[in-house]
Amino acid sequence: MGAGRAGGLPLSYPLDAPHLGVMTKRLLTPAEETLARSVFGDAIDYARVHLSPTKWAFFQPRDTVMAPTGCIHFHPRGDLWREDFGACPLHEQGLFIHEMVHIWQHQQGLFLPLKRHPFCRYTYCLKPGQRFDRYGIEQQAEIVRHAFLLKRGAVVAGAPPLAQYRTLVPF
Repeated sequence: MGAGRAGGLPLSYPLDAPHLGVMTKRLLTPAEETLARSVFGDAIDYARVHLSPTKWAFFQPRDTVMAPTGCIHFHPRGDLWREDFGACPLHEQGLFIHEMVHIWQHQQGLFLPLKRHPFCRYTYCLKPGQRFDRYGIEQQAEIVRHAFLLKRGAVVAGAPPLAQYRTLVPF
């Protein structure tokens, strides 16, 4: 973000409208970028990632986060928005990592609005020899979230041992 002023407004707020008291989107915090890098390394262009306390589409339920086009959208009347996921409890960081998988998918060239249908499966069974890209987009996000949680000592009901994820997850 640049510094300076334009028309009396600071130039350091290109993503917001602070003069109106409204935030439409923000960049990752340093702690969020550090958290994401611990999982994805350099596989994501973090400077292009945004989070927004706005719905992506009119039909977005309050308890649903959507990240179809490189921005993570939180329903404005929901309770999932956080100022800094890097400082949140582990289960909330898991949600952030799940959504960052969708950011990675988008940056890999997938047009998620056409790939994500209402009946996408989140559940998965790890199959020996099956490549990561053969799992559905929500399954990929859950696989990475579960690996993240397991690495940090969480118990994930029904998840296989962490060793099985190490050869599957591409980053």
